[in-house]
Amino acid sequence: MKKIKKYLFLINNCIAIIIAAILTLAAIDIYNFLNIKNESELMKNRITGIIKEIKQLEKEKNKIYRQSSSLKKRQLALIEINKNLIEKNIGLSNENMLLVQRIGELTDNEPYILVDTKENILYFKQKGQIIRHTRCSVGKGGILSDKKTRRKWEFVTPKGIFTIKSKTENPLWFKPDWAFIEEKKEIPLPNSPERKVEGELGKYALDLGFGYKIHGTQKEELLGRAVSHGCIRLGADDLEYIYKNTKINKTLVYVY
Repeated sequence: MKKIKKYLFLINNCIAIIIAAILTLAAIDIYNFLNIKNESELMKNRITGIIKEIKQLEKEKNKIYRQSSSLKKRQLALIEINKNLIEKNIGLSNENMLLVQRIGELTDNEPYILVDTKENILYFKQKGQIIRHTRCSVGKGGILSDKKTRRKWEFVTPKGIFTIKSKTENPLWFKPDWAFIEEKKEIPLPNSPERKVEGELGKYALDLGFGYKIHGTQKEELLGRAVSHGCIRLGADDLEYIYKNTKINKTLVYVY
C-alpha cells in the first residue's frame, strides 16, 4: 500500500513537472509570438513610412523638374531678348556712325555740336575731334496736364539734326502757360508783365527752332541731370564759349 502511494506521488510529481514544462514552453511561444507580431507591426509601419517618403521625393522630383523646365524656357527667352538687344545696339551704332558721317559732310569742316541726352553731355567738335565738352541738362520727361483746358505738355528734348536759327544776348524768358500750371497759379493774359522774367535763361540763348533753345541756368548744380522742360541748359562759361564760336544757320546741332 505504501509502495502504491509512493508510485502515485512520483507519478503526480512527474505530471506536475510535465504540465509546468508545457505551460512554460507555451508561455515562451506566446511571448515570442507577441514579439514577432510587434516587430512585424514596426516593420510594417517602417515600410509605410518609407513608401510615403518615396512618394514625397517623387513629388519633389517632379516639382524640381517643372521648375527646371520653366527656368530653361526663361533662360532661352532671355537669350533671345539679349540677342535682339545686341542686334538693335549694333543697328543704332551703325546709324550713329552714318549720322556723324553725314554731319561731317554737311558741316564742310565747320564746328558742330553733339548733345548726348542719355549722359547729359554736350560736345563741341570739328573734323571729328572734340574741341570742348561739358555737362548739360536736357528734358526731364513726363507730361503735365491742364485740367481746365485739357492741354498737355511733354517735357522732352527732341532728337534729330538742328541748326542755330538765331542768337540772343541777355534773353528774356516769356513764361508759357505750362509754367503757371506747374506752379499752380492762374494763367495770365498773353501780354501780362508776369510772363517776362529776366535772368532765367542766363546771359545767352541760341534758338534751335520749334521753341527749343540752348541757354543758361540759375541752378548750375543740377547740370548733368535731366531736369529741364525740353531746352538744353549749360553753365555760364560753356554757354559763352558756344555762343561765340557758333554761326547762325551754319552750325549744326545733333541731338541723340
